[in-house]
Amino acid sequence: MTSTFFLTECDIFQELNDTQIEKLAAIAKEQSVPGGTLLYKEGDPSTHLYLVEQGKVILEMKSDMGPTQPPMQVLIDILARRDAFGWSTFEPHHHTLSALIAEPTKMIVFEDNKIRALMEEDCEMGFGIMKGLTRMLASRLNHARVLLIGERALSTLVASTEA
Repeated sequence: MTSTFFLTECDIFQELNDTQIEKLAAIAKEQSVPGGTLLYKEGDPSTHLYLVEQGKVILEMKSDMGPTQPPMQVLIDILARRDAFGWSTFEPHHHTLSALIAEPTKMIVFEDNKIRALMEEDCEMGFGIMKGLTRMLASRLNHARVLLIGERALSTLVASTEA
């Protein structure tokens, strides 16, 4: 069974009480994945919520570079201990990013139907998890925004030096 202590360390579960954490631990599974594994790709159906217990996961997205260039993979975030990903298990049930396992990684995995059932059964728990997911998404969106600003600034600089 998954350590309840580890779950309490995770930001998305910060608002939960001990009983709610124990319910989560009961449905959690541990999974080890070797480095170099593409766990899922952008657009794949989303069926699990993941927490990194040990290791690193790279989140990236495909960026269309125009009709004459191949698409480019853009690194969005590098996840480590206590980080959650795969949140699309809630809605719209398709991954919006790809997840590449950067090094051997141990994860805690929740099946989407089991975690949603707990959240529906205990609305306070569901609200607490959704607040945690909202914090995570806001952070990831801000990170992507900073990356985009940096990319735009770099492309403008390159274009001005070529002219």
